[in-house]
Amino acid sequence: MLVLLRQVLSAVSLSREASGRQLVDAVPGEEALVLQDADSGVVRLRAGDPFSEEMSVLWLGVQSLGFTLVCEPHENLLLAEGVLRNLTRHCLENLHMLGQNSEVLLKSSRIDVLLSRLLPHGQLLFLNHRFAQSLEKEVAAYMAK
Repeated sequence: MLVLLRQVLSAVSLSREASGRQLVDAVPGEEALVLQDADSGVVRLRAGDPFSEEMSVLWLGVQSLGFTLVCEPHENLLLAEGVLRNLTRHCLENLHMLGQNSEVLLKSSRIDVLLSRLLPHGQLLFLNHRFAQSLEKEVAAYMAK
Protein backbone atom coordinates (compact mmCIF):
# COMPACT_ATOMS: atom_id res chain seq x y z
CA MET A 1 0.00 0.00 0.00
CA LEU A 2 2.94 2.30 0.52
CA VAL A 3 3.65 2.09 -3.23
CA LEU A 4 0.08 3.17 -3.96
CA LEU A 5 0.30 6.07 -1.52
CA ARG A 6 3.57 7.30 -3.04
CA GLN A 7 2.24 7.11 -6.61
CA VAL A 8 -0.95 8.99 -5.78
CA LEU A 9 0.92 11.62 -3.75
CA SER A 10 3.33 12.11 -6.63
CA ALA A 11 0.46 12.42 -9.14
CA VAL A 12 -1.35 14.98 -6.97
CA SER A 13 1.83 17.02 -6.53
CA LEU A 14 2.57 16.99 -10.26
CA SER A 15 -0.99 17.97 -11.13
CA ARG A 16 -0.97 20.87 -8.70
CA GLU A 17 2.42 22.04 -9.87
CA ALA A 18 1.39 21.86 -13.53
CA SER A 19 -1.84 23.78 -12.94
CA GLY A 20 -0.03 26.59 -11.12
CA ARG A 21 -3.00 27.10 -8.82
CA GLN A 22 -2.40 27.99 -5.21
CA LEU A 23 -4.33 26.19 -2.49
CA VAL A 24 -6.64 28.53 -0.61
CA ASP A 25 -8.02 27.42 2.72
CA ALA A 26 -11.71 26.70 2.42
CA VAL A 27 -14.23 27.61 5.03
CA PRO A 28 -17.14 25.39 6.03
CA GLY A 29 -19.96 25.75 3.54
CA GLU A 30 -17.66 25.94 0.50
CA GLU A 31 -17.42 22.16 0.05
CA ALA A 32 -19.05 22.15 -3.39
CA LEU A 33 -16.70 24.86 -4.67
CA VAL A 34 -13.63 23.09 -3.29
CA LEU A 35 -14.73 19.79 -4.82
CA GLN A 36 -15.30 21.45 -8.19
CA ASP A 37 -11.69 22.76 -8.13
CA ALA A 38 -10.22 19.46 -6.92
CA ASP A 39 -7.29 17.94 -8.76
CA SER A 40 -8.03 14.47 -10.11
CA GLY A 41 -6.45 11.74 -12.15
CA VAL A 42 -5.80 8.07 -12.71
CA VAL A 43 -2.74 5.99 -11.85
CA ARG A 44 -2.17 2.49 -13.22
CA LEU A 45 -0.63 -0.03 -10.88
CA ARG A 46 1.23 -2.93 -12.39
CA ALA A 47 0.58 -6.44 -11.18
CA GLY A 48 2.59 -7.23 -8.11
CA ASP A 49 2.74 -5.05 -5.03
CA PRO A 50 0.15 -4.61 -3.52
CA PHE A 51 -2.28 -6.34 -5.92
CA SER A 52 -1.83 -9.57 -7.85
CA GLU A 53 -3.21 -8.07 -11.07
CA GLU A 54 -3.04 -4.65 -12.73
CA MET A 55 -5.34 -2.04 -11.16
CA SER A 56 -6.45 1.50 -11.90
CA VAL A 57 -6.49 4.02 -9.07
CA LEU A 58 -8.67 7.09 -9.41
CA TRP A 59 -7.68 9.92 -7.12
CA LEU A 60 -9.10 13.25 -6.04
CA GLY A 61 -6.99 15.83 -4.21
CA VAL A 62 -9.17 18.17 -2.14
CA GLN A 63 -7.16 20.70 -0.17
CA SER A 64 -4.90 18.57 2.04
CA LEU A 65 -7.13 15.49 1.71
CA GLY A 66 -6.74 12.66 -0.75
CA PHE A 67 -9.53 10.33 -1.84
CA THR A 68 -8.83 7.22 -3.89
CA LEU A 69 -10.82 4.43 -5.45
CA VAL A 70 -9.04 1.27 -6.61
CA CYS A 71 -10.67 -0.32 -9.66
CA GLU A 72 -10.16 -3.59 -11.49
CA PRO A 73 -9.20 -3.37 -15.19
CA HIS A 74 -12.70 -4.19 -16.46
CA GLU A 75 -14.50 -1.52 -14.42
CA ASN A 76 -16.00 1.62 -15.93
CA LEU A 77 -13.66 4.46 -14.91
CA LEU A 78 -16.15 7.19 -15.78
CA LEU A 79 -18.72 5.61 -13.48
CA ALA A 80 -16.04 5.14 -10.83
CA GLU A 81 -15.12 8.84 -11.02
CA GLY A 82 -18.75 9.79 -10.43
CA VAL A 83 -18.93 7.48 -7.42
CA LEU A 84 -15.65 8.87 -6.03
CA ARG A 85 -16.84 12.47 -6.44
CA ASN A 86 -20.19 11.63 -4.84
CA LEU A 87 -18.52 9.87 -1.93
CA THR A 88 -16.08 12.75 -1.51
CA ARG A 89 -18.92 15.29 -1.56
CA HIS A 90 -20.75 13.42 1.18
CA CYS A 91 -17.58 13.17 3.28
CA LEU A 92 -16.88 16.88 2.94
CA GLU A 93 -20.44 18.05 3.53
CA ASN A 94 -21.59 15.62 6.21
CA LEU A 95 -18.38 14.87 8.08
CA HIS A 96 -16.95 18.39 7.87
CA MET A 97 -13.52 17.15 6.85
CA LEU A 98 -12.30 20.59 5.77
CA GLY A 99 -12.52 21.98 9.31
CA GLN A 100 -9.51 22.68 11.49
CA ASN A 101 -10.08 19.90 14.02
CA SER A 102 -11.62 17.29 11.78
CA GLU A 103 -10.96 13.98 13.48
CA VAL A 104 -11.57 11.59 10.61
CA LEU A 105 -10.69 8.47 12.61
CA LEU A 106 -13.54 9.18 15.03
CA LYS A 107 -15.94 9.27 12.09
CA SER A 108 -15.03 5.89 10.60
CA SER A 109 -18.46 4.37 11.30
CA ARG A 110 -20.10 7.14 9.29
CA ILE A 111 -17.63 6.64 6.45
CA ASP A 112 -18.42 2.92 6.56
CA VAL A 113 -22.14 3.70 6.16
CA LEU A 114 -21.41 6.00 3.21
CA LEU A 115 -19.36 3.27 1.55
CA SER A 116 -21.99 0.60 2.14
CA ARG A 117 -24.70 2.82 0.59
CA LEU A 118 -22.75 4.34 -2.31
CA LEU A 119 -20.47 1.41 -3.08
CA PRO A 120 -22.29 -1.69 -1.78
CA HIS A 121 -19.97 -4.70 -1.48
CA GLY A 122 -17.40 -2.71 -3.45
CA GLN A 123 -19.58 -2.74 -6.58
CA LEU A 124 -20.06 0.30 -8.79
CA LEU A 125 -23.74 1.08 -9.34
CA PHE A 126 -25.44 2.68 -12.31
CA LEU A 127 -28.04 4.96 -10.73
CA ASN A 128 -31.11 6.40 -12.38
CA HIS A 129 -32.33 9.79 -11.16
CA ARG A 130 -35.08 8.42 -8.92
CA PHE A 131 -32.82 5.88 -7.20
CA ALA A 132 -30.09 8.51 -6.77
CA GLN A 133 -32.57 10.83 -5.03
CA SER A 134 -33.74 8.01 -2.78
CA LEU A 135 -30.14 7.19 -1.89
CA GLU A 136 -29.42 10.88 -1.15
CA LYS A 137 -32.39 11.02 1.25
CA GLU A 138 -31.29 7.81 2.97
CA VAL A 139 -27.74 9.08 3.45
CA ALA A 140 -28.96 12.50 4.64
CA ALA A 141 -31.29 10.85 7.17
CA TYR A 142 -28.48 8.72 8.57
CA MET A 143 -26.02 11.61 8.73
CA ALA A 144 -28.58 13.76 10.60
CA LYS A 145 -28.56 11.26 13.50
